Amino acid sequence: MQRLARLLVPIILGLGCLSGGLVIRAADPGFVQIVRERVFDLYQRVDPPTLGAEVPVRIIDVDDASLAALGQWPWPRTLLADMVDTLRDAGAAVIAFDMLFPEPDRTSPLRAVEGLALPGELANELRSALTGLPTNDEVFAGALQASPSVMGVATAQTGSEFQPIAGLAMVGPTPADALTGTNAVVGNLAILERAVQGLGGIHVSARDDDAVVRRIPALTRVGDGDEQSMLPSLFIEALRVAQGAQSLLVRTNPSPTAPEIGIPQDLRVGALTAPLTADGTYRIRYGTLDPTLTLPAAEVLAARSDPSELASRLGGTIVLVGTSAPGLFDLRATPLGTIVPGVTMHAQAIANVVAGTHLARPDWTVGLELTLMAIAGLIVIAAALALRPIGAALIAVLTLIALGAGSWWAFSARLMLVDASFPIALTLLTFGAVTVPVLIGTDQRQRFIRNAFAHYLAEPVLARLESDPSALKLDGERRTVTVLFMDIRGFTSRSETMEPTQAVDLLNSLLEPLSEAVLAEEGTIDKFMGDGMMAFWNAPLDQDDHAARAVRAGLAMVDAIQHYNASQAQGAEPLAMGVGIHTGEAFVGNMGSKRRFAYSAIGDSVNLAARVETLTGTLNRTILITDQTRQDALSYDPSLGDLLEGAGDHLVKGRRQPVTVHVVKMANQ
Repeated sequence: MQRLARLLVPIILGLGCLSGGLVIRAADPGFVQIVRERVFDLYQRVDPPTLGAEVPVRIIDVDDASLAALGQWPWPRTLLADMVDTLRDAGAAVIAFDMLFPEPDRTSPLRAVEGLALPGELANELRSALTGLPTNDEVFAGALQASPSVMGVATAQTGSEFQPIAGLAMVGPTPADALTGTNAVVGNLAILERAVQGLGGIHVSARDDDAVVRRIPALTRVGDGDEQSMLPSLFIEALRVAQGAQSLLVRTNPSPTAPEIGIPQDLRVGALTAPLTADGTYRIRYGTLDPTLTLPAAEVLAARSDPSELASRLGGTIVLVGTSAPGLFDLRATPLGTIVPGVTMHAQAIANVVAGTHLARPDWTVGLELTLMAIAGLIVIAAALALRPIGAALIAVLTLIALGAGSWWAFSARLMLVDASFPIALTLLTFGAVTVPVLIGTDQRQRFIRNAFAHYLAEPVLARLESDPSALKLDGERRTVTVLFMDIRGFTSRSETMEPTQAVDLLNSLLEPLSEAVLAEEGTIDKFMGDGMMAFWNAPLDQDDHAARAVRAGLAMVDAIQHYNASQAQGAEPLAMGVGIHTGEAFVGNMGSKRRFAYSAIGDSVNLAARVETLTGTLNRTILITDQTRQDALSYDPSLGDLLEGAGDHLVKGRRQPVTVHVVKMANQ
């Protein structure tokens, strides 16, 4: 009960910390999400895969070199038409533009004339001559229509409605209300959108507060109510058109709180499947793109006279057209710590879906993490309460290693994202919440033990008590002990002729070696009584050979007195002593008042030991032990038998029956 009371505060703190942590994790505030995502980023950085020529995706980059060679952006649409024709002739499976064309080309012949300050008659003649020519946008649209092509669409707060090209079928409730939503879209010229086979969202903005793009919307809700539609991502549309599929299939599960709302599970694109998060995003497993997968736009246009040169690099691939030019503002941060063009993220997503290397974080991982946190927390709480600090710390470290290793294994072997950051942090906090008060309590008990017993116990016994305070039962217990009483004979008469300080100095000089004799045998010094002493063994710690220890201590005491006598001046009266030892049951524990108490032993066995010490004077013997002590001592130290001699049965005060005693002789006697 007393131990439980001591542990009550650590238990409350530990369980409180654990419970609070579980509540915080269930609420999943922003800071928890960011830390979790950064740990997942670290996993991706450890050994990112290299995406080489086997990946069926290529990037045409409108880079700085291309802008320097072909002029500032936007380029004439006729130039882009040439690019589309070249890519088609090189065998591209689909050509997808990660850019917008919302306005007419300003370099079209008629628009160019209108921008010139020409005399009216000349302007009219030029308009008449150019009227029959196709606009640059019509040329571009013709190239797109003749090729498997996809155009990008951007989400916006204001703009137009989205009219999807791809059909969308659903297995389960509609996921629209679960998806990330936008009010409208900014699209392209109508002539261009009518020419392509797919329209896909190009938005890849970071969804976390640290501006890192970890996932991109596979489906986005556009609008509200009856007029809402769902916008597939550019990479989804590129995959669909490349396979010749006419529609997409989204599979959902009913929301636990609103069954009419579908929680996205995955999106079927032709023969391929992309797993989705609860809000319709796709999490990218980033790799390192081989530089050969990216071609400068200027290089593609330089090969338009002979596209066969590009066929070996582009044939059968999904071609994405984007830009890495800083001035065009399409650079994004990735979990790998790199800054890349937004088009690269669509390329990475396509590579993931085609290879089937999806990062997975199913809904049930949250429940798994909460369960693991609860188990780990309870383990370290139990360890901190039941084990010594080193053992508890070892269990805590092993628990933390298990959490971290399990999380890493799930990622490296299964590409599954199981968070270890919050479980590890909560386990550490819980362990600290329990360990700190336990250590404080242990330190207080150790200081109490040292303060209470430092002068009465041998250092090895004191150290064992400090390391295991539970072995000390201060409330009192009945146990078998061996009790020793010692009295110095002749000291009183000698001290009467001394100054008080001399008498005290003499007594202290005698009691010092006598005390050391007890402590050397790891006995407990109960008290000093003038020129006498009481000590006992087998308390507070168990000592199976307690009787033998007491006998050896008595012999050492006699030896100490003999050494003292030998050091005195010739003719000085020698000191003598009497030692009585008995083994039996006694009550041991803290005894006294609230203000003053001491660890002591009481009982009939203690009284008998005192009577045996008195008997040494009557029989003129130095050491007497009872028969019980003799039996117990010889069972552990048979060599003492040579020093024992029977002294008969004697009546002592307080006993009706005679007590059998034995003399312990010095080895030189």
